[in-house]
Amino acid sequence: MQGKHSTRRIRILVKAFPQPSKKHEETVCCAGITEDTLEFLRLFPIRYRRLPKEDRFNRYDLVEMMITKDSDHRPESYRVDEGSIRLIQRSGLSDANKVGLWRPYIASSIGTLIEENKISKRSLGIIQPDPTNLRFMIKAVNESSKEDREVAELVYQQASLLEDPLKPLPKPAYGFYYQFTCANPAICTCKKNPHTHQIHDWEVQAAYLSYKRRYKTEEKMLEMMTQEYQQNIPTRNLHFVMGTMKAHPQTFIIIGLLRSGVDPEEIRKQGELF
Repeated sequence: MQGKHSTRRIRILVKAFPQPSKKHEETVCCAGITEDTLEFLRLFPIRYRRLPKEDRFNRYDLVEMMITKDSDHRPESYRVDEGSIRLIQRSGLSDANKVGLWRPYIASSIGTLIEENKISKRSLGIIQPDPTNLRFMIKAVNESSKEDREVAELVYQQASLLEDPLKPLPKPAYGFYYQFTCANPAICTCKKNPHTHQIHDWEVQAAYLSYKRRYKTEEKMLEMMTQEYQQNIPTRNLHFVMGTMKAHPQTFIIIGLLRSGVDPEEIRKQGELF
């Protein structure tokens, strides 16, 4: 990327779950693909709930922002000038165009991403789980790992002294996970299978709140949540956006869920034909 600062138009793929920040109050790490050079970038810190309502973006929306290469050692990481964020266009993309946008970033397995990370420090990628060997799991926060519980607690601490505090998000009662093996087992290089990863996509917590409002009992809500994420979503060419953490630069986690009625492999074949 040329120059220290640049104004770019980016198609958003990921809005991760809000994280606490002593300096920025509450931030959301996003990821997207640049319109002109098709670079896959990590974008932060974005105080999403502080954005004007007309500039609050969703997945696949085209957003303009000024970005600067950050000191973060991960090559895809760029700092955002929050005041420069402008929503240019709501998605408007066909399924084929959406898949065409992110298909080039699909890796054969998490193992492949880890090996590339060792060589080039690549810290963003997309993998396809095997839909026949995929299990959606729900864990109460008090049953989750110590690390998961700490994140859940910290998310709701407010640190801003200069602005009215944000209304705290509903405290999550559950963590949501996928246990899976990577697709294409013949070429999978993972040393550990199956994998178990918590889903850090903001979407899954938003879905939980929606189901909680819709169904009268906790049991019914969890049942329907499981039906959606275990049975329905995996039939739509489910892929995981994987990213590393700054503090753990070689550990990939699920930061986003992608799905489509179009098979990325079919898009690839069509491209080869033409």
